[in-house]
Amino acid sequence: MPSNIKSSATEELKLKSHLAQIQQRNYLQVKEIEGKHSDEIERLMENNTFQMENMKRAYDVQISQEAEALEEKLSEIRRNNEERINAEKQTGDEELDKIRTINRARIDEYKNNSESQLEAIRRQYQASTENIHEKARKNSRKAKEISV
Repeated sequence: MPSNIKSSATEELKLKSHLAQIQQRNYLQVKEIEGKHSDEIERLMENNTFQMENMKRAYDVQISQEAEALEEKLSEIRRNNEERINAEKQTGDEELDKIRTINRARIDEYKNNSESQLEAIRRQYQASTENIHEKARKNSRKAKEISV
C-alpha cells in the first residue's frame, strides 16, 4: 500500500499541479477576455461619443440651414412688402397729383368765373352810374330851364 499511497500522493500532486495550471490558464484567459471586453467597451464608448458629436454637429448645421432659409424668406417678405408700400405710395402720390391738378383747374375756373362775374357787375355798375349821371344831368338841365 505504501506504493499505492505514494502513487496516490504523486497522482494528487500531478492533479493539483494540473489544476493549478488550468486555473492559471483560466485566470489568464479571463484576464485577456476582460481586457478585450474593456477595450471593446472603451472603443464602443468612443465610437458612441464620436457619433453623438457628429449628430450634434449635423443637428446644428440643420438648424443653421433652417435659420438661413427662414432669414432669406423673411428678407424676401420684407422686400415684397417694401415694394408694395412703394407701389402704393407711388399710386397715392399720383392720385394726390391728379386731385391737386383737378382742384387747381376748378379753382382757376372759379377764379375766372368770379372775375368774369365781377367784370360784368362792374360794367353794369358803370353803366348804371353813367345812366344815373345822365339822368341827373338831364334833370339839372330841366331844372335850370324851368328856373330860367
